[in-house]
Amino acid sequence: MSAEELREIPVKLHFLVSRRGDEDIHILRLAALLPGLRRQEETAVVTLSLEDAATYRDILFDLAERVKDQAGTELSLGGEATDIAGLKQALAIIDCAKCRQASALGDAYCRPAQGWDWGCRHLHHVAPHFDTEEDLLRELDNAAARQFVRYCPFFDRNLMARLAREFCSGHKERGFSRYGRTTAEPLSDPAIPLASYSDIGGLEEVVRQVRESIELPLRHPEVIARLGIASPRGVLLYGPPGCGKTLLARAVAHESGVRFIAVSGPELITKWHGESEDNLRKVFAEAKQKQPCIIFFDEIDAIAQARSAAESLRLDARFTTQLLVLLDGIHDPGKIFVIGTTNRLDLLDPALLRPGRFDRIIAVPRPDSAARLAILNIHARKLPLGADVELAAIANRLGETTGADIAFVVREAAYHCLRRTMGDSLLNRHEPLSDEELARLEVCSEDFDAALHELEKREASLMESSVALSNE
Repeated sequence: MSAEELREIPVKLHFLVSRRGDEDIHILRLAALLPGLRRQEETAVVTLSLEDAATYRDILFDLAERVKDQAGTELSLGGEATDIAGLKQALAIIDCAKCRQASALGDAYCRPAQGWDWGCRHLHHVAPHFDTEEDLLRELDNAAARQFVRYCPFFDRNLMARLAREFCSGHKERGFSRYGRTTAEPLSDPAIPLASYSDIGGLEEVVRQVRESIELPLRHPEVIARLGIASPRGVLLYGPPGCGKTLLARAVAHESGVRFIAVSGPELITKWHGESEDNLRKVFAEAKQKQPCIIFFDEIDAIAQARSAAESLRLDARFTTQLLVLLDGIHDPGKIFVIGTTNRLDLLDPALLRPGRFDRIIAVPRPDSAARLAILNIHARKLPLGADVELAAIANRLGETTGADIAFVVREAAYHCLRRTMGDSLLNRHEPLSDEELARLEVCSEDFDAALHELEKREASLMESSVALSNE
């Protein structure tokens, strides 16, 4: 598919309107701003090319969001049903195609040594986060990857396989950067598990804000200079546990192409006077030497709790004061960004939350129904699913669960499949399974039923423990 053919892929949104309420009137006004609107009684159809969809994307997304829960609403892309997330993925590809055509790099645009469009999060334009070439090709064979490949006019399977081999063999010996520089050491701690933005479901707006705060000033400093504003210095992610805060930080570590230093706050604090603050200063000094660099504080409430006049000499209070000075001192911080995560925003020192330190304070909420399905699809994408498994039905049964709960359900379903198929014999077996035996391992609906039951038991047990502790 050429770039021109890509632009002409039809996008169609079909929905019903009653024209009675204020919301319906507003919906029709939005639709009227789009080219290709047809109305017939209570039916409205918007048909436009992907090129026009990219031009009017904000209006189209607003309209699709308002009508998505109405009966009879259909959104299609290239004649195939899709959702808002699928449309955003296709638009990311067309954005990338435009940037490649505008670049003087030509075919080299899709190479890691030159750089990629930062708006594209897909397999063929991100650092290949796979251990081997076989892992990459296997990932490309799943349904989601086939869709991305079909829409990308520049996808080359052989090129991606070669890049995967080069990356897997070389990233441990040398650094890897989208700025085209090679360094003597890895950009981030090899112990940090690999993750990408495509591993995060239901947090598109959060991802956008984080990338806008960290990647945009590095990728397009001319925009920041033109607007006459300072780059954000820090991003604080807060929300319930298990909703993806740390996963997002891991994705930033491997997607941003800059140095990443993960800090364990308790390890910095010692009993010796002044040593804790000195350890913190060393972290920021190291980051300044390796800039552009991201410093990540997980569970920052453990080291930066609110101070009071009576506690001003307390050891951790002095540590908090030092952190405040380093985040917004008199010296130019350079290209150093700080990401913090917390479940307890109320415990943090108020001075830490003002602009100039953490400029962006972003809520990471519990996933809604659509987000739970997206997360379930991500965790289950490598499972050998049986024909009776309907992920949408399973997502509806998950209730008010978090991303961590959904990962638990998928993992438990896989283990239940293993026990159901192989019993306990595998524990006493030393030789590997044959291809025929592996082919028998299919996760079916029964396995997910058992996994959901295990999640309910786990939550009930935790609730009982909590009640027992409160009564003591």
